[in-house]
Amino acid sequence: MKNGAKKAAVAVCMALGWMLAAVFALSAWLAFSNNATLKDWLEKAENAQYDSETYDFYITLGTMPTLYATLNAYTNQNPNTYMWFLRGNTISYEYSAEYIHYFESQSESNADSEIDYQEIRDKVRDIRLSNPAAKFRLFCDDLRVRFILDIFVAAGVDFEDLQVTLLSDGTGTYSLYQEITEQSYLEQADMWNTIEQAYEDHRDDDDYCYFGDKNGQALDLETYAFYVSTFSNVSYWMQHPDYLQNDLSETLNAQRYNMNIVKKDPKAMYDGLDARTRAAYQKVVLANALVDSDTLETLEDAVAYFDSQLSDRDKPVVLILGTSYDGLEHNQTFIDQTIAYYTPTRSQEDQTKVFFKGKEYTVAADADRVVVDGNEYKIGEISVYLFFKGHPSYPADQELQAYFAEENIVVLPHRTPVEVLFWMYDVQVGGYESTSFLSCTQGQTEFFFGEPTNAALVAMRELGFFDGVTVFEE
Repeated sequence: MKNGAKKAAVAVCMALGWMLAAVFALSAWLAFSNNATLKDWLEKAENAQYDSETYDFYITLGTMPTLYATLNAYTNQNPNTYMWFLRGNTISYEYSAEYIHYFESQSESNADSEIDYQEIRDKVRDIRLSNPAAKFRLFCDDLRVRFILDIFVAAGVDFEDLQVTLLSDGTGTYSLYQEITEQSYLEQADMWNTIEQAYEDHRDDDDYCYFGDKNGQALDLETYAFYVSTFSNVSYWMQHPDYLQNDLSETLNAQRYNMNIVKKDPKAMYDGLDARTRAAYQKVVLANALVDSDTLETLEDAVAYFDSQLSDRDKPVVLILGTSYDGLEHNQTFIDQTIAYYTPTRSQEDQTKVFFKGKEYTVAADADRVVVDGNEYKIGEISVYLFFKGHPSYPADQELQAYFAEENIVVLPHRTPVEVLFWMYDVQVGGYESTSFLSCTQGQTEFFFGEPTNAALVAMRELGFFDGVTVFEE
């Protein structure tokens, strides 16, 4: 071999040696470095792209979509975050994170917002003009898929370039799935294409609206969420996809596993927040306890109040969920049954029999306590702390509040979303059927006021989710 060839061979070997050393060094670093550190680095690298190019829009009307949206916004912390929500006092405008930008139509009081599609559409246009490389992600109620077309496609964003996450409305999601007929589902593809094309054809018309109303509830396409979720750029978050049932459309059911449905547990999202972010999130959801309160003045007051009432108690905590009935007439019978249910009561006919939580137990005739599952309960004394959490729009009236005071039932601030209390504290729950029960873990619900009729709750009950739940009758 000539000297030149030998030198070249040596150089190649040395280069290969350095490359192998680098590979081994990198492997060693990966093997011994903290996985969390690597994860953090990757997340920061991903978020760095969001800083300049990715814009997150959260447009929500229902309670659960707004909570989903806020959890995700606090998880991502994208500085290009734009939000609008309708449900007054679900979260706090005043205490939102600084990277969340609101629209002028968002009421600072959190109670009087009226959506202005044009304002949001114009913001999308302005961003596209100032940053041609901008990418958009929309998070909205599943019942409001119209926002995709009415705001983004109308503003010049091609649907296939838009990343969409549909957020389950709650019980409405499962009810709508149950009601879709074969004919209505088959019509959706053509209708979607027609409306999409109409918006593309009218992009030069800033005020164009296919539906004729840019400031309504936007429910014109409420059943389209399942069809739209079959597109590759659309994800559909819900808590219990296993309970989707439909007996009216074979095609809908056949398409079920082409839908990009993601089982998304909001409690897991909350638990995944780091301590600092969780504290910030608590501010934005618990601040609403200050609204209309005569005793709570600061955020510290609100957090301390909930902690003192719901955590580290010597007896279990049970939340009673209210509904639109805000007076004594519709509530007293149910509440009386609830109190009796949690109070070990001796039989008047047989002093050795005690009734507690729907079951009968045998005790000595002179016993003052009953043992259940290894726990002792005083006979004649309620075994839990009862709290009433009224509907955000229907607080308990004075007569009902007086009744609660007599029965030592604490009335919680009605504007605080009860779902967040499920995630933050160890509580049991019962009451009138509502979307809130979808946010419970299995075994957390203990009673219903009346037989559930909502499609999702009925399906969950039939499939065992609510096994052991007691139903009180009026």
